[in-house]
Amino acid sequence: MQTYFLNFHIKGEIAHTLLLSEPEPKLMVDISAQTATESDAPGFRYPRRVSFTVRDKALIERFRNTVSPGDVIEATGTFDQSGYVPHHKGHIDTTFELLDFEISRPEMELQHNGRVFKTDHSAPAH
Repeated sequence: MQTYFLNFHIKGEIAHTLLLSEPEPKLMVDISAQTATESDAPGFRYPRRVSFTVRDKALIERFRNTVSPGDVIEATGTFDQSGYVPHHKGHIDTTFELLDFEISRPEMELQHNGRVFKTDHSAPAH
């Protein structure tokens, strides 16, 4: 039997977050796959971004206690295209639910004979 899935993996800067309490608690997270511009205006600092929803209460708390706008994260989750959810004067037909994340650390690439090695930042370097 064929296995189907709708998953995503994104690496980007957190542009904005919004905690909603009604009708159930959820955290809206805007992530930009492009670095911030120099603009201070909220809508122009991250002109291209995607909104993700966090529904799990423990993940909402972990997210709010760990990261803030401007931080770079890698996140995974699932997406769904079903019905139309009212949003301002329009509708949204595709929703992205963030299921896990980690803070993205800058990685050094070590190369030798055309092969790329990833470094372990948790191990002490001598």
